[in-house]
Amino acid sequence: MFDEVLFEQRLKDFNPEPLITPIEPKDARLEIPMVTEDENNIDLAKVNYLNLLNNEEIKKSSEDLIREYGVGTCGPRAFYGTTDVHLDLEQCLAKFLHMEESIVYSYGFVAISSSIAAYCKKNDVIFIDERANFAIHQGLTAARSHVVTFAHCDADDFRKKVLSVTNSEKRKSRKFLIVEGISWTTGKLCPLPAFIEVAEEFKMRIFLEESYTLGVFGASGRGLTEYYRIEPSRIDMIIGTLEGAIGSIGGFCAGSSMTIEHQRLSGSGYIFSASLPTYLVKVVLKALDLIGDKPVKFGRFAVKFHRFLTEECGFDVSSHPEAPFKLVTLLTKNDEKKVHEYCKGKGVHFIHNESGLMLNLSLGLMENEERLEKVFKVLKEASDLIKTN
Repeated sequence: MFDEVLFEQRLKDFNPEPLITPIEPKDARLEIPMVTEDENNIDLAKVNYLNLLNNEEIKKSSEDLIREYGVGTCGPRAFYGTTDVHLDLEQCLAKFLHMEESIVYSYGFVAISSSIAAYCKKNDVIFIDERANFAIHQGLTAARSHVVTFAHCDADDFRKKVLSVTNSEKRKSRKFLIVEGISWTTGKLCPLPAFIEVAEEFKMRIFLEESYTLGVFGASGRGLTEYYRIEPSRIDMIIGTLEGAIGSIGGFCAGSSMTIEHQRLSGSGYIFSASLPTYLVKVVLKALDLIGDKPVKFGRFAVKFHRFLTEECGFDVSSHPEAPFKLVTLLTKNDEKKVHEYCKGKGVHFIHNESGLMLNLSLGLMENEERLEKVFKVLKEASDLIKTN
């Protein structure tokens, strides 16, 4: 006979051991601060470059789609995870990037690693930047190709490495070049035309990772092909996340019809992962529709912020003037800690990690003069603080 009182008591007393032992962070500085923005706190840790996270039109369209489609398909794209909205986005992205087709993944990191592993095989040679991001390295691990690194953003060193490999190899192999539009670790901009020149000379495939250039570089936000006025067809694959300027979740890859079709059969992240929830697909569609002249405004703001950090504060900023995030490195880690703690105490929050101080910009900050002035004031006070000590 079922004893409900006993059952409830046993539920109350049930306290199982955790499946894994929690790992305490080795360094509290590596944690991204969780900030609730209000009149006293400004969040420069959050990625919201074009201020689309606060767009009510996007929120409303997502809400309407949830009422129609629910929150997820619960299945991979090739099984029952594809809706008409997914197909609309792939068509829209391809048109936006001036490529033949595109494919959408449910997670940005996986989009980068899976698309690389889908093409690069064991006998191939892949040339990458010495500061290539972790997602690229994961793709290379899966591909098991021969990897050759060149100096950071250095096309001349890339040429030297290609010549060395070409002259020493006993039999010809397929060669690939994988570069980031903007380095995740340094914020430096890739001199893409110089790299393309070398790659085309040696008949190499070119993969361009555009997570931090999509939406903020080029007059319409198309990224480096628009910024450098390069014909997109010269790039074999443009890959990246939708988690930067676009304000959603997921990743994409764009290229020729043959390139994309191959991924539908060989991209592990596409085949085995549940599809991107439909309402998040709608976020991207709406964001692309609302971009307008935001990339131009953002570029001007990024340059203004960069000049303030370098000229007014005297900081060493390694990232490109138009980069959407500013990476500040000071003489000592102790100085970085002092600046971070001072700004945090004054309500200006950003990331402090092993690379330095990372400040993510947003058009929302540019459009609020009072909050922008507060950020400038606090950063200037912090710079004066370390100069006097």
